[in-house]
Amino acid sequence: MFNYFSSLPYPRLKLAIVVLITLNVVIYAMVDTWNSAVDALAWLALLILYELEANGAAPVSENTLHRIRYVLIAVIALVFVSYVHDSEWLDVVNSALWFALIALLELEVRWPDKVFTYRQSYWLATVTVFTGLVAMVIAWTWQSAWLDVYDATLWIVAFASIEVDIFQLLQRKHA
Repeated sequence: MFNYFSSLPYPRLKLAIVVLITLNVVIYAMVDTWNSAVDALAWLALLILYELEANGAAPVSENTLHRIRYVLIAVIALVFVSYVHDSEWLDVVNSALWFALIALLELEVRWPDKVFTYRQSYWLATVTVFTGLVAMVIAWTWQSAWLDVYDATLWIVAFASIEVDIFQLLQRKHA
């Protein structure tokens, strides 16, 4: 298994991010709610799947990847419902922004030609979502919720690095 991952073209920054996010999952499991730990674990799995697919290195078929992503997104949606039920409004807004980012990533993966055709609108939507996510970091900083600040910042960096890879892939595909 480790040989498989060592053959992938991962920059050290991405590996460091995955290690930090894995540590993040452990921290949430130890000091926060079960919902937060499950949420973090599902997001980590989703991140890895998008990264593998962006690099054309997925160890399973495209259909299997899509099914696994559907399950992970369903888990994340259930956690979202629990945030709404518990009136955790910052988590609700944050989750909604991440759902928007997932929708954008799914568009890139499933319909790259459409994304390329409407790349200006797509870019604007992506920038808007990332701006909202940065605003969440500011809100948590204001509340001195340092674990949430660290978590949100780490995830923004992680998904931004995948976005850059996908944009490069799209440019090569349509050059």
